[in-house]
Amino acid sequence: MTTPPDASRRPEGPRKGHLEAYFEKPARLRTWSGIEVKPVYRPEDVAGTYRDRLGDPGQFPYARGIHADMYRGKYWTRREVCGYGGPEETNRRMKFLLAQGASGLNVIFDIPTMTGMDADHPMVEEEVGVQGTSLATVEDMETLMEGLPLDGISMSIVVTSHAAPVVLAMYLAVARKRGLPLDRLRGTIQNDPLHHRFCGYPPAYSPLNLGLKTAVDCLEFCARQMPYWYPINVNAYDLREEGLGAAEEIGFSFAMARTYIDRALERGLAIDELAPRMVFYCSAHIDLLEEVAKFRAMRRMWARMLREEYGARDPRSWQFKFGVHTAGVSLVPQQPLNNIVRVAYEALAAVLGGAQSLHCCSYDEPISLPTEQAHQIAIRTQQILAYEVGAANAADPLGGSYLIEALTDRLETDARAILGRIAEQGGMYRAIETGWVDQELENAAYRYQQEVERRQRIIVGANAFSVPPEQDHEVPAHPRPSATEVRARLDGLKRFRERRDAAAVTAALERLRGEAGRGERHNLIPCLVDVVAAGATLGEAVGVMREAYGHAYDPAGMVRSVL
Repeated sequence: MTTPPDASRRPEGPRKGHLEAYFEKPARLRTWSGIEVKPVYRPEDVAGTYRDRLGDPGQFPYARGIHADMYRGKYWTRREVCGYGGPEETNRRMKFLLAQGASGLNVIFDIPTMTGMDADHPMVEEEVGVQGTSLATVEDMETLMEGLPLDGISMSIVVTSHAAPVVLAMYLAVARKRGLPLDRLRGTIQNDPLHHRFCGYPPAYSPLNLGLKTAVDCLEFCARQMPYWYPINVNAYDLREEGLGAAEEIGFSFAMARTYIDRALERGLAIDELAPRMVFYCSAHIDLLEEVAKFRAMRRMWARMLREEYGARDPRSWQFKFGVHTAGVSLVPQQPLNNIVRVAYEALAAVLGGAQSLHCCSYDEPISLPTEQAHQIAIRTQQILAYEVGAANAADPLGGSYLIEALTDRLETDARAILGRIAEQGGMYRAIETGWVDQELENAAYRYQQEVERRQRIIVGANAFSVPPEQDHEVPAHPRPSATEVRARLDGLKRFRERRDAAAVTAALERLRGEAGRGERHNLIPCLVDVVAAGATLGEAVGVMREAYGHAYDPAGMVRSVL
């Protein structure tokens, strides 16, 4: 590792002299993931024929894109993650985003909802509406979607796996109430149980056996009844946020996808029935060229894996479809306006890499949930990319660059090695059980932090080019929900419980418990739609399913079972 030229200075020290800055040159000649970069790349750095390695856009192995015309046929879906306080506030912000030009919606929930707890659980009051929106009932879902056309908008629902079938059921119950056929709904639900094991949700709240069962339920139900809905969104992004590199992002997420495919095949789905319904949620990190190469490598690996290993015959099964979330972990609270620049470069990587949808982080993300102004800038970043930069005019515009092609090959090689290591562990599920994955993530996070603290990775404004705190830019911050707002939320849930038909709720939950006991192959989604429509809350439905699978109704041990 080359020592940075100003490594001996304290980060908060004065800027180097003009002469020293004039002669400065790159100090870290590696990609952000650690791949050494040569001074120049030549044709001999790229092996194989054009047809075998790349093919034209829209042709196997899809390294250059899954559509022949790419963005000439349709821009990427421009959506921003949104989740505030309660459903009313989030509904207002979603409408604001649409008014600013967003072409899709993306909703995220607070920690209680993510852990399958209702807002009135005695342990979670301080978390209600803090990280995302609070949602407990089908009425909440109605409020969340009030005035929004379920059959006229692409909806992305970011929710943990154990809550996913219930939240999806609420969405379907609202569609049913509006008289909308399910085959007109368009969108995605995350529904990725393995990744949640590492991203803040311990096994007691997210038991893997139940998560995998209901994940396949969602996949099966949507594959057969909702042709425009993607029921599994494999979350590579959160893994990357843990400190993994680009190759690990590919390897770990593909290993998870294999698990879901294998489980669905065991259920009896055909590979060409399920594979076209799988999408990925990827990170676009700060190393622009490496990220472009990563997306190209992912497309090629997915195409080959599905055709050669799983025997898929439908070309739609070979096409790797992905949304991108710019890297939240790359943003820092110091000099926060710099984050606008970071996000723009990361979004450029996503577009040059051929993403199907994009969320640009807001520059204030290290400080608070996005303000309206920050959300507006994030949307404008996407619009500048779409309408001004010219990056969308041709498919795979960096294809043929010797460096990009060499990086694509290298990332594929490294990712295949990681997949091999996971296979040696017995597959992803087993690797999780033994703690191997936890150790890999801890090691990656430790290496990353060490490099930042040693200033082997320069982060402008944080460990270099810093300014005294009093000179840092002050930006407005979205406030946490007030005590009054939280109390109003809890009172609303109390009134909902009082006015619902208690006998109907109990009967519906007893039916759910019975159907959950009918084995792995019995799909719970139709029953869940009836359960939430009858008035059961998220916490009650999740709790009953947990019990049916041999786990505690309430992992915190503070709420008794309703049955």
